[in-house]
Amino acid sequence: MSENQTNSPESGPLYAPETGFSLFVKLFIVPAIIVLVALGIFYLGTMALQHPKTAGQYLEELKSDNTSRRWQSAYELSRMLNQNENIQFDQTLRDQLVQVFSDAKTDDPRVREYLALVLGRLKEKSAVPALSAAIHDDNTDVRIYSLWALGNIEDPKGGEAALFAINDPDETVQRMAVGALSAMRYEPAKNALENNLASTHQALRYDSAVALARLKDEKAVPTLLEMMNLKVSGNPKDDEIIQSAKITAIDGAQELPDAALKAKVVDLSKNESDLKVREAALAALKR
Repeated sequence: MSENQTNSPESGPLYAPETGFSLFVKLFIVPAIIVLVALGIFYLGTMALQHPKTAGQYLEELKSDNTSRRWQSAYELSRMLNQNENIQFDQTLRDQLVQVFSDAKTDDPRVREYLALVLGRLKEKSAVPALSAAIHDDNTDVRIYSLWALGNIEDPKGGEAALFAINDPDETVQRMAVGALSAMRYEPAKNALENNLASTHQALRYDSAVALARLKDEKAVPTLLEMMNLKVSGNPKDDEIIQSAKITAIDGAQELPDAALKAKVVDLSKNESDLKVREAALAALKR
């Protein structure tokens, strides 16, 4: 392994600080996995779902005895919301979706996975207790999707569950938990996030540093500087991750009044070879 390769993060940060985009945009690694899995499942099993239905009709299918129809309906609701298709949810339907999610503990995990995405995209705060309980689900993907939903809802009432999940045995769950805590700006998570700065998992360390920056914690400074000092490896895939890490660190640096961080952003705005990183630095200086 070359010297440059040792500077490459294990994978890019899951999210960037708030810029008005939804958490689905900020958390770009795990959602990419979600999309790939969803598309694969969709093309294999949902080709028959070609005619638009109402939310109420999909809800009825979610209550059917047909397992395949249940998860396909949950997927379709999620897809339609993600693509901003015209579908209406009154509060009664929302309440029933929360109940279906809660009752589906022994169902095909895909039902809960896609319903978690639905509830997250609806920013349904009444779902926070059920989504928080799902952090203890045996299925890893259910935990990931539920944490994503909690982060997208941004209700601090989900913070305790996300803080619990930060110690999950699965690293992807840990990273999603960090992203959710960051989106909530959950102050009680500071100690756990600070502990993550010593993690051997570089990506988790970087995610935690950006989350701490959003909580105005200056202990994030050394790691943010490390991210902005990453060197290209010559591998296009790794360099894309490095680019994302630098841009995320630049955004995180705006949360802290630190002279070293500002100086590094200025340096990147003048000397960075990656044009996207340089543009991000210039934009940050204009804020």
